[in-house]
Amino acid sequence: MKILNFGSCNIDFVYSVEQIVVPGETITTKGMEVFPGGKGLNQSIAIARAGASVYHAGCIGQDGVWLGELLAENGVDISYLKKLDAKNGHAVIQVSETGENSIFLYPGSNRMLTVEFIKEVLLSFSKGDILVLQNEVNLVDEMIRLAYEKGMQILLNPAPFTQELKRIDFNMISYLVLNEVEAKCFTGTEDAEESIAYLLEHYPDMRVILTLGKKGCIYADREQVMSYPAFCVDAVDTTAAGDTFTGYFIAMLAQGKSVREAIGLATAASALAVSKMGAATSIPTKSEVEKAMFDLKPYEVEKKSREAQISEKIDRYLSIHLQDANMDGLAEALGYTKVYAGELVKKVTNESFSALLQKKRCACAAGLLCETDLSVTDIINRVGYENESFFRKVFKEMYGENPLQYRKKRGAGRK
Repeated sequence: MKILNFGSCNIDFVYSVEQIVVPGETITTKGMEVFPGGKGLNQSIAIARAGASVYHAGCIGQDGVWLGELLAENGVDISYLKKLDAKNGHAVIQVSETGENSIFLYPGSNRMLTVEFIKEVLLSFSKGDILVLQNEVNLVDEMIRLAYEKGMQILLNPAPFTQELKRIDFNMISYLVLNEVEAKCFTGTEDAEESIAYLLEHYPDMRVILTLGKKGCIYADREQVMSYPAFCVDAVDTTAAGDTFTGYFIAMLAQGKSVREAIGLATAASALAVSKMGAATSIPTKSEVEKAMFDLKPYEVEKKSREAQISEKIDRYLSIHLQDANMDGLAEALGYTKVYAGELVKKVTNESFSALLQKKRCACAAGLLCETDLSVTDIINRVGYENESFFRKVFKEMYGENPLQYRKKRGAGRK
């Protein structure tokens, strides 16, 4: 199995600022440094430093020859790196005192790929090999189509997000590694679970890795959903965090690691990367990551906070599926087994799922009694009860009076 990274090589001009500049604002920087960068270059170096062999394909300009030399020095095979008589791609990066960044790109040589060159490179790769792609080069959709036809596994990191990505048939993608911003661009929602559900519904054979910054990441495929915590470090520069994660993840998979092991090491590598300035220069070696694994500690999520999140998920599920709610559906929504989901409900709410469901249905019925003129029978059907006498019994136990008495006392002011 060979890894081919068809990606960008950038020159990064990094400006240290107190805070990211806003429209209409002029600020003085605290310093400026020049670093090698580009998502493709960063990911290739991350793959190599993770101990895997990788070929880097792409185009560099006359001013970017040193980028090819850097790749080679880090163990990346640059047999498919083409030098053009053009200006190399570069990035202008602002890095704030809190480690956040803002970037704009000049694509230059990175977007001068041709179909003929892509086909020529892919002749050396075959079924089962891995193609790694970002969105800082042109003809990404063409590369995906050609690689898919050869039976290659395709990992796409859709950054930066552009409308060109919508030309891609994502059914061809094996692994999609994206962050919250990119996920929202694809799915229209900021909710991580909803984004994953949307992607898997539309592309069921794809494996999704959604990175969530300090909140860690989520891996999902058609069989499972797994969450992983981030590690606690003092962030200095987050520029290469995602590229380090992606590079390490694919390198670990290529070396036979399980998804859980691959994500654990990728998360640790990403944490080490953000603790240093620069992009490619901040990427740690595999030995550094393995050593740090003993000292890195995950961000602690307070018990209350975690329970609050689970409680919100339970409430959301019951709100959407009040009529047909069941334990199997809730377990699927939470991403856990039926038994564990039942234990979580009990732990978070101090009630069984059945008792909680009765309470939610009766609360909804109480609201409808006060706010509408629907008949009791219609309300019973709307909230999901099939047995009217059972509903009346449960309602009276909860509210101390039957539905009509409740409406008479509390519904007088309804329109």
